[in-house]
Amino acid sequence: MYHVKNDKRCIRSAESIMKALEKLMAKKSFMDITVTDIQKTAGIGRSTFYRLFDTIDDVVTYMVDREFEEIVRGFSMMSIREFTIDCLSGVIERGDILIGILSSGRSELVTRSLRENLHRAAEEAGEADETGLQYRFAIFASACISVIRVWDENGRKESIEELADYMQKYLDFSRLT
Repeated sequence: MYHVKNDKRCIRSAESIMKALEKLMAKKSFMDITVTDIQKTAGIGRSTFYRLFDTIDDVVTYMVDREFEEIVRGFSMMSIREFTIDCLSGVIERGDILIGILSSGRSELVTRSLRENLHRAAEEAGEADETGLQYRFAIFASACISVIRVWDENGRKESIEELADYMQKYLDFSRLT
C-alpha cells in the first residue's frame, strides 16, 4: 500500500522514487529492481521510501493510479469507443515502463488499478449501483491490458483505433456503465 500524503514534500519524494524506478526499468527487468536500487537512484533515504511505500509494487500502483485517475475522470460522458481509445492511449503513452511491468508478469497491478479507478469514477458520477458493474469493469480492464500485451508481443503494428475496434467488436460493449 502507498502512503503518499497530499503535501509538497511527500509528493516530491514520491515523484523522485517514480522517476528512479523508470530510469532503472530502462536498464533492467522490473523483477530485478530492489528498494536499494531505487533509493540510491532517487537519492533518498531508505526510511523515506518506506514512509511512502511498503513495496516496489506499491510504487507501480501509485504511478498507475495517478495515470488512470486522469483517464477515467470523464468516462461517463464518452462513448465506449472514445473511452477505450483513451484507456489504451493512456497505457501506451506511459511507454515502456508499463509495458515492462506487463511483460514482467505483474499485469495484475495495472489491471486492478484500472478496475478500481473505473469503479471510483462511476461512484462519483452516481452510476455505481448496478449489480454487475464490478464484473463489467473487471472484464473491461482485463481485456484492455491483455490487448496491450498482445499488441506489444506482435510488434506494435496496429493503431490504437484498430485495437479499440477489436475490443468493441469482440466484447460487444455498447456502454460501460
